[in-house]
Amino acid sequence: MNEKPGVSDRYRMASPWPLFVALGFALSEVGIVLGVFPIAVGGVLLFGGSVAGILTESGYASHLWKTAMAVGGGLLVVALVLAIIQGQFEAAAVSGAIETPNEPGYRLLSRGVAIAVAGVLLGALGLSQMGRYAGR
Repeated sequence: MNEKPGVSDRYRMASPWPLFVALGFALSEVGIVLGVFPIAVGGVLLFGGSVAGILTESGYASHLWKTAMAVGGGLLVVALVLAIIQGQFEAAAVSGAIETPNEPGYRLLSRGVAIAVAGVLLGALGLSQMGRYAGR
């Protein structure tokens, strides 16, 4: 009789990604709802990177860098939709949204800018790794 049926020593028992997905989601929600720009960017970046990691680890995606670029692109689309809804595209509005995120005219735009910055950083991370793993 075997104490651990179906469990092999070759495979890990648990994945670390769900913890980081949950932590990234919580941080991004706190940052976006409260309008704290650095926490929102860090939380969305952690959430997006963890989603890319869990998709790659589970076998739904072949390369982490491709998945990171796709998630970053998705975040940019969400940010663009928020900017279109807000209706402000000039640099002064973006600067005002970062400096005073809870002003009535900047609430939605500031959240969109935080998501866009995280999307650009995640896409840049994927691009930086693309050359490293393109031959594999």
